[in-house]
Amino acid sequence: MSDQTHSADTTADGGVADHFRSVDSAPADYAVDRPASGTNGFIITFAGLSILVMCVRAFLAHTGWADAPHDLVLFSEGRGNVEFPLRMFISLFFFTYGLLCYSNIWRRLFVIGSLLGKYYVFCVVIDFIFGWLHAQGIASISVFAGQMISGLMALAIFPHTVLRQAQLPEQGPLPAKPARIPLPSFLKWAFCLTVAMVGAALAIQVFYNLVETLKNWAILGGIGAGVFLMQQILAVTTFGFGYRTLKRAQDVEYSPPAAILVPAHNEAHSIAATIQSVDEGASTYPGKIKLYVVNNASTDNTYEVATETIAACKHITGVVLDCPTPGKAIALNMGIDNITEEYVVRIDADTVIGPGCLENAMRHFAEPNVGCVGGIPMPAEEKTWMDKARLVEVYMRHGFFQVSLDGYDAVMGIPGMFAIYRRSQLLEVGGMVQGMNGEDTDICMRLTAAGYKSVADPNAVYYSETPAFYEHLREQRTRWFRSIYHLTARNRAMLFDGQTMVGTFVLPFNLVNAARRAMLAPLLLYAAICLIFFQSTFTAMRWQPIVATMLGMSMIMTVVVCLIWRPSSIRHIPIYLGFRILRSYFTLASALTLIYPPMEPRNAFKRFRSRE
Repeated sequence: MSDQTHSADTTADGGVADHFRSVDSAPADYAVDRPASGTNGFIITFAGLSILVMCVRAFLAHTGWADAPHDLVLFSEGRGNVEFPLRMFISLFFFTYGLLCYSNIWRRLFVIGSLLGKYYVFCVVIDFIFGWLHAQGIASISVFAGQMISGLMALAIFPHTVLRQAQLPEQGPLPAKPARIPLPSFLKWAFCLTVAMVGAALAIQVFYNLVETLKNWAILGGIGAGVFLMQQILAVTTFGFGYRTLKRAQDVEYSPPAAILVPAHNEAHSIAATIQSVDEGASTYPGKIKLYVVNNASTDNTYEVATETIAACKHITGVVLDCPTPGKAIALNMGIDNITEEYVVRIDADTVIGPGCLENAMRHFAEPNVGCVGGIPMPAEEKTWMDKARLVEVYMRHGFFQVSLDGYDAVMGIPGMFAIYRRSQLLEVGGMVQGMNGEDTDICMRLTAAGYKSVADPNAVYYSETPAFYEHLREQRTRWFRSIYHLTARNRAMLFDGQTMVGTFVLPFNLVNAARRAMLAPLLLYAAICLIFFQSTFTAMRWQPIVATMLGMSMIMTVVVCLIWRPSSIRHIPIYLGFRILRSYFTLASALTLIYPPMEPRNAFKRFRSRE
């Protein structure tokens, strides 16, 4: 792993070529900086095992030595045919992950046994129940439904096993006065969920022919038409509440004095533009602005560039602090200790704020229970394929889904590229956590646990650097996607806590979604192997549900969101859809960088007997 104090190659403008690398790229206690070959090795091993298992199954079936099932399903007689060997895929995914996770052989074997053991127990139980219900004539639940239910359970088993066995942060400090779910927030969420469930059920019943047509066109499918429809209806209805909430706040004026805090590590190439944008933003902001730049163990001329640029500013005053200890959270905490203003605006050193950004974000603090406010991180340019994919991603993530979470006070995190806090509340919950990924979301979660809500307002526009080349993108996304496990471990008391909308609903969903995203690329590869090489074995298998997993209703929603934000961005959607597969690859890579503590043989056997 690159250290922040290493001697690095410099660029023509005095910057560092690999400026994106730091001690936060792979925190030493909880992650290892595995090269791309680690993830590629997973893909190759998984593909090889898939082909081997399929060949063995075909050999047994054709020689008559055994009646090999199409999938790992019990008591299936009379309940339909297997269309896709989903359980076999999950078994191979779990086995390959356990085989290649970062630890010694005994821990790897235990991870394999834990993943597969929990999954097979669940499959046997539901197959027995469904088989018994069918035999008794009470209900006939299809094999497909059983596969889907076990697939959803696999998405929960994976993060559960990771959180139990990986080396992750300890639980952080708990708030003195725990939060309680606001009744209006819960009622809005319950109303939207009810509308989504009823709407999806009615659509399938009333518009049955249309639903079947959409399935044939690969618009609906994947994990089931009803689930697809319900997800979209829920997102749209909650978005309506979120939009209404943000619209109401536009009439509020609130512009108190504020401190701008910019942590900077090897940012000589971008820090001047950041400071200049703050100066321009301060020219229209009624309150007084003071800038604090924290030079965090830079090996380039970040300090000199920042000092010269601040001296040339017309509307702000500022100071450059020197933090010799590497780590963004360390730099942030040093800045917070030196700040005297109540409101702290954290801005990354590669971020440029847009006109009115400060005013649009700050006005939400007129509400006393607001703990953090963020905006929408637009890409600074639209030149490369990464810029274009990022643009659509921002519209979907920050222009739609974050607003949906605003609808029921369930924003889990605000990106640290631009985030505003009350200094007193930061100190109340213990400041920024050090030595792990996701400190920006962690602080929001701890503020939520203490009774304060986070607000994401896309009217507060800022522009952030998009990786210029693949290696930077891989480092960034691996770090981002790894953070879900660090965050959950440090805030494990929030998980299903029944006290916050974030802990009760959003955090569990994000864990399951992280597992889904890690499995997406291997799933598409596995489906391609089945369709291309083993079509005669899986005669009932269709391509539409597989394509619908990548395209389908989510693509329709992407088109709608892009039309709302900027119609011309629709042309970037094909790039974005391809980027989703790459994003799955990076999510898998992030899970492979987690450290699992070594296990001795006797401890492995002891834990197998106790079953965790």
